[in-house]
Amino acid sequence: MRVDLNTFGVEPPDRGTTGHAGQTGAARTEASDTTGSASGSTAGVDQARFSFDQTRVQTLAARVLAQPEIREAKVQALQQSIGKGDYSVPPSQIADALVSELGGAQG
Repeated sequence: MRVDLNTFGVEPPDRGTTGHAGQTGAARTEASDTTGSASGSTAGVDQARFSFDQTRVQTLAARVLAQPEIREAKVQALQQSIGKGDYSVPPSQIADALVSELGGAQG
């Protein structure tokens, strides 16, 4: 399977400062409020922040691209099983594959 690294999903979030457990300043203040009453407009709202490390993404992308598209060891093992007659596919899996293939051809 080939991974398309030319298309990306959602842009990374703006870099912001996060505190304990990824909470922003406002959420952190409310989380530390021990009176039991919520103050502010973000009361009861869970927030998450993710960092985006371009260097790490590039490193992982390079590792993915360095992997062979065809796993030769797996192919050879399957060829040997088929050659010996040891390889079998459950009929239900064959039926599912046929239905999926035919469903995709009609749509």
